[in-house]
Amino acid sequence: MRNVQIKCNRERRLFDTIDGSRLKVLIKCSNTKACPYKSDCLRTTEIILGAEKEAFDEFYKPINCPYCGKRLFDVTTDSVGIITIKCEMCGKVATIPVIADQI
Repeated sequence: MRNVQIKCNRERRLFDTIDGSRLKVLIKCSNTKACPYKSDCLRTTEIILGAEKEAFDEFYKPINCPYCGKRLFDVTTDSVGIITIKCEMCGKVATIPVIADQI
């Protein structure tokens, strides 16, 4: 499987995922220090991959950095994939498996 870079509307890299992921993610741009569009970075962006918006449920769970505990993003409970993201607080890169909750 190949990696896919997910970028904000200003073309700044948010995170990487694998091709074929089925994700609905709420995330704030973590490039606030380097990005000249700071007002856009304050907004939460909804990213939908692999299915139509209506295919996902509306229940979200927070995903935290496994190293420092900072909240990185929220993901719907029925999302499936792998996300690689750099934590802006501790600077470490985390690869996080996103697994749908079993009901």
